[in-house]
Amino acid sequence: MQSISGIITQIRSSKGEVPPPLVGPSVTMAGDQLFVFGGRLVSTRKMTNQLFVMDVNTQVWSRHIPSPDSDKPPTPRYFHSASVYKRSLIIFGGMGYTRKATSKTSTSSTTASTATSLGSTEDDGGVQNSSSGLCVVEDISVLDLDTMTWRRPPIQPSLFSPRPRYAHLAEIVNDKLVVIGGQDMNNNYLPEMNLLDLKLWEWVQVKTFDKHVGAYRSIAVTTPPGTRLPTAVKDTINEEAQQQRHMTADNETNTNKSRHQGQQQSSTPPANEEQNPIYLYTNYNFTDVKRELQLAFMPSTRANTPTIEDCSSFMTGSAMPPGLRFPTGHALGHHMILAGTYLSPQAQSYSIWSLNLGTLTWSRIETGAIFSTGSWNRGVLHESSNRFLVFGNQHRSLLEDYNHRQMNFDQMAVVDLEAFGVYQLPRVTCSTLAQEMGLSLLNEPAVSDFYMVTRENQSIPVNSAVLAQRWPYFADLMEANKTQQQQQFISTHSTTPGLEDDPSLDDPLDSAMTNSAMANSSIMKSHSMLFPYSYPVVIALLQFIYTDNLLTAQQYQPHILAQLLLLSDMYELPRLKSLTTHALHQMLNMSTAPLIFETAALSHQTSLQIRALKMMIAAKKMIQQQQMIQSGVNMEASNSSSNRSSPMLTSTSAPTMQSPSASDNHLNGVGSRSPLNSPDDTFSFSGRQRPSPKKPLSSRRSPPVQQQHLPDMSLTSKYDRYSSATQDIQSPTGRSSTPLGMASPGSTSPPPPPQMSSTPSSSSSSSGHRYSITASAATLNNTSGLMSPPMTAKASSFANAIGTGTDHRAATSPPTTPRHYPATSHPNDSASSKPSKPKKKKGSGMSFFSGKLFQ
Repeated sequence: MQSISGIITQIRSSKGEVPPPLVGPSVTMAGDQLFVFGGRLVSTRKMTNQLFVMDVNTQVWSRHIPSPDSDKPPTPRYFHSASVYKRSLIIFGGMGYTRKATSKTSTSSTTASTATSLGSTEDDGGVQNSSSGLCVVEDISVLDLDTMTWRRPPIQPSLFSPRPRYAHLAEIVNDKLVVIGGQDMNNNYLPEMNLLDLKLWEWVQVKTFDKHVGAYRSIAVTTPPGTRLPTAVKDTINEEAQQQRHMTADNETNTNKSRHQGQQQSSTPPANEEQNPIYLYTNYNFTDVKRELQLAFMPSTRANTPTIEDCSSFMTGSAMPPGLRFPTGHALGHHMILAGTYLSPQAQSYSIWSLNLGTLTWSRIETGAIFSTGSWNRGVLHESSNRFLVFGNQHRSLLEDYNHRQMNFDQMAVVDLEAFGVYQLPRVTCSTLAQEMGLSLLNEPAVSDFYMVTRENQSIPVNSAVLAQRWPYFADLMEANKTQQQQQFISTHSTTPGLEDDPSLDDPLDSAMTNSAMANSSIMKSHSMLFPYSYPVVIALLQFIYTDNLLTAQQYQPHILAQLLLLSDMYELPRLKSLTTHALHQMLNMSTAPLIFETAALSHQTSLQIRALKMMIAAKKMIQQQQMIQSGVNMEASNSSSNRSSPMLTSTSAPTMQSPSASDNHLNGVGSRSPLNSPDDTFSFSGRQRPSPKKPLSSRRSPPVQQQHLPDMSLTSKYDRYSSATQDIQSPTGRSSTPLGMASPGSTSPPPPPQMSSTPSSSSSSSGHRYSITASAATLNNTSGLMSPPMTAKASSFANAIGTGTDHRAATSPPTTPRHYPATSHPNDSASSKPSKPKKKKGSGMSFFSGKLFQ
């Protein structure tokens, strides 16, 4: 019995020079490196300006010592901010020591008030700091992450300069550092927002923000470029922008001054333009939690101030986040990650939540009982791996460490966010016009010089230069073939009698002509390659190679996507792997879960595999509930019929199996449980399950494929002459029963190679590859496909396929056709006497092996 949450979250121990327990340090991720700066040492109760760096890949810590040519590091401080800008780390503000003379009474009073504000139970300054005192600062220091040297940029005083503060928020957007909120030396919240231009190093704007925002209760998250705004927020912003334009038009006069003012007022970019706002989330009043969400849109010019949109009323979810103390926020894909310490009389744990930025729907990241024990203090996002790293000590008390604001770095818990559908989206590599040109080039035989021969013996003209540029395996294959042909040419001419004594060989012109003949011979002899996959799969792969994207309807068929994912893993195409994994995440539902689970297992996509597994478990639970309900209905019908036929007999009412209530339904997914009383979601690899509460059916449905991920149908019909909506159905003869589209070339088509066969034998192709077929014929018949049927009345066979303990992941290569399960009727179905269709025998096994060049 193993918990799914145990697979998603793993604990690792830190190595190297691990930072000591600290109070109020900054923890920042930049690429594959984690930086911990400043804080107050728990052991000596003194502030520090030490910098610790951890390599995320090796989990090894090291302490950084500045080089002699570096400027001095920032003064010791805590509760400051550290923001990553390109390859620099910007340190701002915080609380530190002051060199000014301060009375003992004033220092003690200020220190006590600071401790009260942050909830600390110990004296933050004490007698040892009474001579120097404490102060809040507003200076800026920059760490160059390439040279690891400090510098202090010169910043001139300005009317927009921020007041000194600590425990504030800081984010970077549009080359500007935005400092929000925080507290002053008297622990009063500062209701303002300041902007620093990072290109000019000048404070350029300030805006009053009448909210209590600080590190104790709030987060500020900048969304990546291209992140869409919620529909409700867009509508609200558009209405306000229209009203503002109407008011500006009404107030305009005929004078140049009025026109100039109107131009300044209308200089704000339209609300429907793509913008990257800062998401400000605040929770407070932890006994009766209040939640607020504001979107701060940065101005496009220095003459304008940031605009704030309140979106608190748009937040929804089956479960909402509890009050989290000292939360942290991050953006990943179309989600915002919220994490922090949750304290209540019933439980003390570290809690992680995600907010869908398109719908503003909250969901919980289920991590099981790992964070219910120990002291887990601070989380940070590792974006490239879609992992959330939480630091702490699993042997300490969270409540005790929280009361002292202690942060530990002894252990690191790694949470797989992709298993919950939260991951980094594939980046855009080329424009739509470039994609159209790629499809046009693929459909133009005049520029082709090579042929791809499919499993059905169909030849597809392609350009070898394009394939070699985008497909490293093809480039290596062509280079190896060229070298082999040159060696054969040399060996053939070297064995010719009298060739060694031929004086023409010493002629430079004849030697150049000989080398040219060798090169032309090697190219012309290799003009086709057998690629043993079905015609639709080969076309889908070529469309990706020519466009660097998935954009046609044929590519988005589930069984085609499954094959493309396997090909990306086999031929090491990371871009194709990212695109296909994203597409399979979007179309994951109960009918596609078995196909996606098996494909993810074969292509080593563990996160996608776990998510499909949870969907299959939810589908099995739903089928079992339907069977219980149907069984109860049949028992009632049987009892009522027996009562009508025997009225003299005393009837007893049969027990009716009722379905669980909606509050008892449960799905092993995001946002399916309140933070209290959260049992582990378990899955037994032996086929047994521990019963667990259920969740409503509405929470189990996967979101549909988003519109922006669907292909452009106009491009498909206009440019893609190979595309077809017909599925690739395998006939018993091994050829496609519905060949798609293209007749073999006429006079330009090369003669079929002598060695080429449309159905290569498995014995010659299965050696040396992990996708090779090694199972017997009986095993192949038992694993004849991948695709699961949709959820209909024949759901019993689907339940048997995913829950009877049978391992359908035999050592077989994934076929290119959908799996068709035999229809089995329900035991109580009146139509159970209907004869079943005979099973079709599967043809000869086709193994996954490398392409082969022909002469």
